[in-house]
Amino acid sequence: MTARGTRAATTAGLARQGSIGSTVLYRTRAQYRPTPRRVGGCNLINPHGLAMPPHFRSRALVAIGLLTLAACGTPHASTPKASPSPTDVSGTAAATPSAAPTPTPAPTPAPLNQPLMVQVENLYVARPQSGLSTADIVYEYQTEGGISRFTGIWYTPPPAADLVGPVRSARPVDLRLLQIYDGALLYSGASNYTQAQLNSSGMKQYSPNSAAVGSTVLYRVSSSSAPPSLQGAPHNLYSNGSVLATFEQKIGLGPVSYHLWTRTAVTSLPAGGTAATIFQVPISPAEDPRFTYDPTTGAYQRSEPATTYPGTGTLDDADTKAPWETPNVVILQAPVITVSADNEDSSNVPWVDGLDFGIGPNATGSGQLAVGGQLYGITWTQGASGPPQLTLANGQPAPIAAGQVMIELVGPGVTAAPQG
Repeated sequence: MTARGTRAATTAGLARQGSIGSTVLYRTRAQYRPTPRRVGGCNLINPHGLAMPPHFRSRALVAIGLLTLAACGTPHASTPKASPSPTDVSGTAAATPSAAPTPTPAPTPAPLNQPLMVQVENLYVARPQSGLSTADIVYEYQTEGGISRFTGIWYTPPPAADLVGPVRSARPVDLRLLQIYDGALLYSGASNYTQAQLNSSGMKQYSPNSAAVGSTVLYRVSSSSAPPSLQGAPHNLYSNGSVLATFEQKIGLGPVSYHLWTRTAVTSLPAGGTAATIFQVPISPAEDPRFTYDPTTGAYQRSEPATTYPGTGTLDDADTKAPWETPNVVILQAPVITVSADNEDSSNVPWVDGLDFGIGPNATGSGQLAVGGQLYGITWTQGASGPPQLTLANGQPAPIAAGQVMIELVGPGVTAAPQG
């Protein structure tokens, strides 16, 4: 074979230098392994698309190992990856905490005007009284001889057609109530001592002798078919809602700076109370009212058991001819102050001094609260104005349900006696 033929045969046995797919072959197909086009990001193919010769390729691979950055150019700065979302223990992406919602501000209580305060009798012959069930607050306290008296407090006048009474005399403690509540007191008579204190107080106080009252605001009522309280003096002096509304405008009652208690739903009462659906409040040996809780109305009905005076049973409101019910009964233990100057009738046997109670500004003491069939121990503190602040043993405000608040003034250590 000639040299030309031999060379041609050799050439025929060789693969033409060139690329096949993604690899390049050298010499015979059996002798050469596939060579990748790039290693470590560097090109092993010459500008013509052919593989580098072996000696150049070896040098390039060494360069790759030693001078990766220089041989392949300056790398781009890496882009930071976003931090993965936090996950909870189950592997579920946790919700991104959101800002705490802005709390809804408590509504501002509606402003109150100076209240009307009316003295109402509680001797057994005066029952059933009229109008007390519509008062916002009712105080009860002992007077001379063991009987008790009510001071009803209305921030809005009673319904126009309702009677209020029987209206009776003022007592020393009424000066304290006038100072606390900044109201206008309607009464009929007082001892010389108490009347002098009222006259010098500068507070709003009105009796039938006042020009603003006369015989139109307080008037006598008589009916042979009416309860004993309407059958003759002194137990038949009354007013009514319509007259009181006009009277309130006439004397110009203005706004006060205080508010009443925040109210709590009976269904949301706090722990710490003692179940007491029936209890009695020993105001005196002659007055020991019984309160029975009615869960259907969420209020207490009052009854008058026999004492040194005849019992009269369930106490109705003569206006509605239905039991007088109150959702809250507060018992405040307060110092009992005897006022000898208040007793101006030496014919009384035995001699009985007038009574006052230490409930004025800055006074404090123990007590109890009955609400929702529960009886709580409380402490009370009287501010310069407005109702007393009532506090539970844990320091939280005592729960007061919506509706009327009955406040019983008793001596130190006197407590309600639960009966069921």
